Amino acid sequence: MSLYNLQTPSASVQQKQPSRLARIAVGMLARLGVLILAVAATLGAVWGGPRLGDHEAIVAECARNMRLTGDWVVPTFLDTPWMRKPPLPYWIVAAASYLLPDDPQLNLPVTTAAARLPTAVSALLTILLLWHLASSMFGKRVGMVTALMASSSLAFLLYAANATAEMLLTFCCTWAFVHFWHGVTTRRAWMRFVHMMLFYVALGAGMLAKGPAPIALTAFPLAVWWYTERPLRLLAHLGPGGWRQVLTCFGRQMPRQTARAFTHLYLVPGVIVFAAVFVPWMIAVGRQFPHAWDIWNWQYFQRAQGLYEDTRPRGIFYYLPIMIGLTAPWIFLLAEAVAAPWLKRYARQRRGLLYAGLYCLVGLAVMSMMAFKKPYYILPAVPPLMVMMGLVAERFYAFVPTTMPVKLRMWFGRWRDVVIQDPLRFAWITWAIVAVSAILMLIFGNFWMNAHIPKVAGALTVIAAGALVVLLWAGLLHVWGHGGWALGLTAAAVVAAFHAAWYTCGPTLAAESSERVRRLDEALDRAGVPDNANIYWVDARPDARLSFYYARRARYTVTPEETVKFVGVNRTRAGVRELLEAHVLEKAEGMMAAEETVYLLASYKEYNKARSRGSRFQEIARVKCDPDNPDKDWMVISNRPPMGAASLPATQASP
Repeated sequence: MSLYNLQTPSASVQQKQPSRLARIAVGMLARLGVLILAVAATLGAVWGGPRLGDHEAIVAECARNMRLTGDWVVPTFLDTPWMRKPPLPYWIVAAASYLLPDDPQLNLPVTTAAARLPTAVSALLTILLLWHLASSMFGKRVGMVTALMASSSLAFLLYAANATAEMLLTFCCTWAFVHFWHGVTTRRAWMRFVHMMLFYVALGAGMLAKGPAPIALTAFPLAVWWYTERPLRLLAHLGPGGWRQVLTCFGRQMPRQTARAFTHLYLVPGVIVFAAVFVPWMIAVGRQFPHAWDIWNWQYFQRAQGLYEDTRPRGIFYYLPIMIGLTAPWIFLLAEAVAAPWLKRYARQRRGLLYAGLYCLVGLAVMSMMAFKKPYYILPAVPPLMVMMGLVAERFYAFVPTTMPVKLRMWFGRWRDVVIQDPLRFAWITWAIVAVSAILMLIFGNFWMNAHIPKVAGALTVIAAGALVVLLWAGLLHVWGHGGWALGLTAAAVVAAFHAAWYTCGPTLAAESSERVRRLDEALDRAGVPDNANIYWVDARPDARLSFYYARRARYTVTPEETVKFVGVNRTRAGVRELLEAHVLEKAEGMMAAEETVYLLASYKEYNKARSRGSRFQEIARVKCDPDNPDKDWMVISNRPPMGAASLPATQASP
């Protein structure tokens, strides 16, 4: 690993300093430019792009039901109490829907834009928090650079337009992270109290956003930092040889830090404030639905232990490449950022770097030890990493390549000094290597896209080629000594390329998933199934998009609450799956024998199982879902014959 040691050029190569008024004007324009880019990056994808995914549609549908029923305490999804997830995302989406018009086709509140707007605003507020925190830690220039990098990072571009709870949780965790730093660094007692109370409020809001996630991603990492900050700073100063002094320091300051947790962190009143944010909602729901406590146990604690039916084997390092990828396109700064807390040239910023670095590291470690893993669970650990990378980026882009020698620190078993005699020539060679590599990647990427996503391969290649031209030009600007312009142009190019792909290619890429729901609605129309007919999903959770986009009354055959009552919270026990399948099939057969007209939707695999048992039903339609796996096709059956015309060939009934 190579870590650069950038040096400020001598006065002979520095440009003439502008006047104070010009510096103020340039600074204001730079701040305005960063703010505009942050707004465009986060809010720009709200009013277009692909339709909502299934999980996004759950949030939107719950928010719509709150508007329609007026019940803002217990969320409902498909006429079923949906207390498995906290209500804050639904509350915010429902509130945002008052600012936007209703769906013109369904004449119902909450549209796609209304569902995405709160997450986009959460992303923008998170970027502003990072701007503020980096400025207070490392200076105003680093604050602007951090905001610029965060706005153009894959983490914020991807999840600012995602209507799930992830970005809202990220905002709450970052909000708590910022206030904790100010609470422990301010010298004024009353300011410390205000910041710490806001920290507990933010932590409680995170619980309302996504359950216990803030405990693992925020509270525990900050507790580790609270007890290890001084020993780690001593370790960075003394090196590995001072481990005895470090252990002594850690042992001696444990009682002191524990006492200060009550006097400086206001632990007792803070825990009361923290609980007051989310516990009242839990009590209100628990009184109305006593089994809610079992639902929460199943959703959170059983899931964390891997006792969840959707648990997949994922290794201990599962999150590491995901976290690295979310920092793109700034990955080249990551190595220096991770090593920065231990490097002498960052000694003055060491406390802030250790604060952010330990937060990321401990959060990553805790989530990696969880048995149940999803790629987006690690998102709240990324913003502090952007703060560290912002400090490194400010130093990197301030460097002007000249012919003056520059010293590098490189690791070959131990740190060694390497001198580059002509940094300007080295910069040109590096730029040429990067340019050739990027062009080759573009060419091979085009071949790959033509083989796997041919419908959008041409458009994505054009967008990537345009972005590559701008990025290479930004690299030239850096070589020529215009690092600020290079940084801004890189960020703007990435944001523009992402939004171009989002609006032009996003709908096509997501069409396969959303198209099957549309085909299902068409099949139901052709079979004469009324819009208000009861449609029960037999062997899977109903796809929320059928209700959200087509106002179909899709329901559970066996609700999650019934499932918990029937088999308990641990569904991974031997024989539980077979027992549950038999129970669902028995209930479905009972519906088929009833007088009321009902429609059941099941996979072709389960449909064949029912047919082999001799179950009697009318076939309504078959919807193709996966061309390579017919067992995943959707079969619509009923206890009454279809009232309409035959379905399209793609959705016709099984022979």
